[in-house]
Amino acid sequence: MGKRVKKSARVYYLSFDNIIAFFVILGFLTMVVTQVLMLNDNIRVFLNSTEKIEGININTYLSNDGTLELELINLDKAPKAFILINGDPKYSFNEKKLKINIKQGDLIEMDGTNYNQTLYVKVIDSSDNVIEPQRTAVIKVNGDIEVIGRVRLR
Repeated sequence: MGKRVKKSARVYYLSFDNIIAFFVILGFLTMVVTQVLMLNDNIRVFLNSTEKIEGININTYLSNDGTLELELINLDKAPKAFILINGDPKYSFNEKKLKINIKQGDLIEMDGTNYNQTLYVKVIDSSDNVIEPQRTAVIKVNGDIEVIGRVRLR
């Protein structure tokens, strides 16, 4: 019997097809790792250039105050009916019409808990920069506190 010949190790050689396949696989793995890292908000700031550019909306801090004019529809005056701004009573209906100053994000409510009858309040006018509450909105207050709206300004 003859001697056994040891098989030599496989020889890998570089070819154009092998190089292309390597870079495709490497690119796919890089993309998967990057997408997984983008799920973390702290790491996303470093990977995404638009996260650095975008910041807070400066218009919310620079927008001017607005005004609303409210009118009682069914009564001439209601001094115990209050307009609440962010939960605090600021204005009362000592006359039929009332003009109030508002800021971005204010919550405007009508407190009619001191009256047994239904009160109707209409937004009859607003300054040009007020988006909400809209003009001609009518609010029915039936012995409770009703929301007129949250202020949105241009």
